[in-house]
Amino acid sequence: MQYKNTQLGTAMLALMGLVTVILVLGLISKPQEPIGFAFVIVGVIALLFSSLTIKVSSDTIDWFFGPKFWKKSLAISDVRSAQVIRTKWYYGFGIRLISTGWLYNVSGLTAVELKLNDGTTVSLGTDDPENLLAAINERLS
Repeated sequence: MQYKNTQLGTAMLALMGLVTVILVLGLISKPQEPIGFAFVIVGVIALLFSSLTIKVSSDTIDWFFGPKFWKKSLAISDVRSAQVIRTKWYYGFGIRLISTGWLYNVSGLTAVELKLNDGTTVSLGTDDPENLLAAINERLS
């Protein structure tokens, strides 16, 4: 059985929406200011981090943002253990280096933490932590 879940980045999209509103208000109050490029940057960020897809196959765990941006992969054989964790709100969204290792997240505060054989840790934010953990543990056993 292959596991696949795509989480919509509601928090990321809401944040980019808020930034867009602020930019529009800035454009209204100072129409002569050249802020068009800022709209492009916000649009690109919103597109790239609009979702996080995680796939677990028989031998790998793959994940990527939006339209296959920042595609990463781990061999199941590299994973020592996995557990559901709760991330802190101030870790933010996107790709972050946190105190325990790398965090990939688009929305919410739940993640599955993967402890690797080399001692490093990778945390994958998800809205489906129980099923992701079950899929990983099924391959680890």
